[in-house]
Amino acid sequence: MGAEYAWLRHGISGRWPQVKGVALCLLYTVLGIAAGRSQIGGLTPFALPLAVTAAFLAAPPGWAVVAGVVAGVFAHPGVGQFYLPVGDALAVTAAFLLTKSFRERTRRALTGARSSGHAAEPGQPFLLGALTAGGINILFKSIFLLLSNRNPGALLYLVSESALASLFTPVAIYAFTDVAGARERQQELCGLLALVLVMCGLGDLHIGPATLRDLLARTVLIVVAYGWGAGWGAGVGVILGLLGGNWQMMLPRTGFYAGTGFFAGALKGFGRAGVMVGFFLASLLFSIFYNDPGELSGHLLASLLTIGIFFLISPFINRILGQERPETLSGLPLEAEVGFSQRSKSTEPFCGDSFAVAHHSPGRLLLTVSDGMGAGINAMRESRIVVRLLEQLISNGITPEKAAGIVNTALYLRGGEESAATIDLAAVDLDGRYVDFLKVGASPSFLKRDHSVEMIRSNCWPAGILDNVEAEVHRRQVLPGDMLIMATDGVTEVDREAALPDNWLYEFLQELPLEDAQAVADLVLKHALRAVGLKNRDDMTVLVARFGTAPELG
Repeated sequence: MGAEYAWLRHGISGRWPQVKGVALCLLYTVLGIAAGRSQIGGLTPFALPLAVTAAFLAAPPGWAVVAGVVAGVFAHPGVGQFYLPVGDALAVTAAFLLTKSFRERTRRALTGARSSGHAAEPGQPFLLGALTAGGINILFKSIFLLLSNRNPGALLYLVSESALASLFTPVAIYAFTDVAGARERQQELCGLLALVLVMCGLGDLHIGPATLRDLLARTVLIVVAYGWGAGWGAGVGVILGLLGGNWQMMLPRTGFYAGTGFFAGALKGFGRAGVMVGFFLASLLFSIFYNDPGELSGHLLASLLTIGIFFLISPFINRILGQERPETLSGLPLEAEVGFSQRSKSTEPFCGDSFAVAHHSPGRLLLTVSDGMGAGINAMRESRIVVRLLEQLISNGITPEKAAGIVNTALYLRGGEESAATIDLAAVDLDGRYVDFLKVGASPSFLKRDHSVEMIRSNCWPAGILDNVEAEVHRRQVLPGDMLIMATDGVTEVDREAALPDNWLYEFLQELPLEDAQAVADLVLKHALRAVGLKNRDDMTVLVARFGTAPELG
């Protein structure tokens, strides 16, 4: 790599975190404004859920959401007996601050509070958020209704709005935060909810004679028609027609969307050009139903803008749809470059964590990390037993799930609180280019691809505590350049007072421009030690694997 190219790459990488942070705050602000302005049948059920969700985010994006929601509340287009912008704004602020005050309780629910010896309730953040959103909504706004001498019948609408807010809050928390750790499913839901919020909250804004809601709906329609054909295009068209504003135009609008989606998808076999031609011909056909010149011009402008947007995003359309073909597997096989860094508890001479890297068959790499309960030599002994036993079992053809069950039984029969250890296992198929994760009481693992990081987590007791474990295997694809980071809780949870203790590592890896596995392992441990003042209260282990072909790693 030339010096000029390296300088350019690191220069861009150095500025990327700041650019990304500003863009993320702007995006969250827009979503907050959309939530504050959104209404369904005169109700505004999205403002409070977004405010509660903001308390689970890091500080800058969280405050950006709240600021956006408050601005959206005061920019609400509705007027009448049930429109109380001051009450909405105070309720939003109270919900955000109250949820943030429960951050320690929420942290225990998210991380399992393994050190306290009590099981976490996985649904606690969702239940807490639902109760907060619904309760504050009905409390604050009912007070304002009474003080302003509004019609008492509006209380019935308020109860309905609070119920909708309570139901929507768990969905928003799941979609916009990393509570569940299932980032693939969460990202899809996040995009869908963001689209719904923008359509409901900002859809009445105009781009010339066309509305933003109509433009977004048509763009979604043509993308779906291209990706999945006529049937999906017609079905999604019906849903988009029902979601749009102006209930009097629901039937004709639904018919137009369904028909346009069908015609566009019917020409999917001719590629992008066929989909655009089908979409435009359907738009011309349905234009005969527009008698008003202004509505006709808005209809045609929205169709032309939709085709233009589709043409611009067409090079990335398969990635947007999640249909991007993986790189051919017939080329060079993947290899792995592994690095590690470890430090024992400051008061102990022996590290209670153990790890192993083994090729147990051609093209198969096994990465194992185990954290023994407690610290010192006893913890080291238990974690070494776990690592060696797992390696022997899997090398003899035992599946990771069954191997974890055998290890759990062996530790359980040994008895005693110290006869327990976590299991953090990554079985990599270098030829098939995928990795199977299995976790039993272990900290999250991180799969880094460029500036994107996915967190893989699982809620389960450490091995040896219960007589049975129900460990699940999570499979992820790996491509050349991907990096896998595994660490014990002594590293991931250096800030135990934070609402999301392992979020620091997630954000740190996003901004990290380095590609060398050993350098990443050393740097992660260095930052973790700096956070605890070099007197770590737990054993710390970081294991990093970077994947690539032989020329790339060489």
